[in-house]
Amino acid sequence: MEDLGGLIEINDPEIDPVRIMEEIRQRIRRRREELGYPRRVFPAFGAAAYPGEPEGEDYDIDLYFHLRRANENYHQIDVAPLIVPSPRSSIPILGPIWDRIRREAHNLVLFYVNKLAQRQVTVNRHLVSTLNRMAVQIQEQQRRIKALEEELSRLREGG
Repeated sequence: MEDLGGLIEINDPEIDPVRIMEEIRQRIRRRREELGYPRRVFPAFGAAAYPGEPEGEDYDIDLYFHLRRANENYHQIDVAPLIVPSPRSSIPILGPIWDRIRREAHNLVLFYVNKLAQRQVTVNRHLVSTLNRMAVQIQEQQRRIKALEEELSRLREGG
């Protein structure tokens, strides 16, 4: 008896749901290939975290300063209402109407600006994640280069 998340209970020992699911996945892959669909590759979800300054190694101080600042600030796009008082507001009867029209027009503009700002935050998150991954890869490459240079020096001295 095998329980699949409480949805289906299989009591037949000759039925292997894992094998059946794998066969279904293979058939789907084959069919997609036959129809010419591109192979799907899904990224790891979540943003790449700030790697931090490398300890015990030389690194570009400016690069990591700006990278840290980008990680701290990429999501801080705040557009709040700011309505400056108008001299027309003091006109009897029409002043309050004018203020309300200004406030509502301002709120309408803010609605669209905030939608755009939200998209920009998404772009910023992807760019900062890319930079974080690149910084990690640069450090790994620097370590490999340093190890190769040391090995080359040993080979030159020994040979």
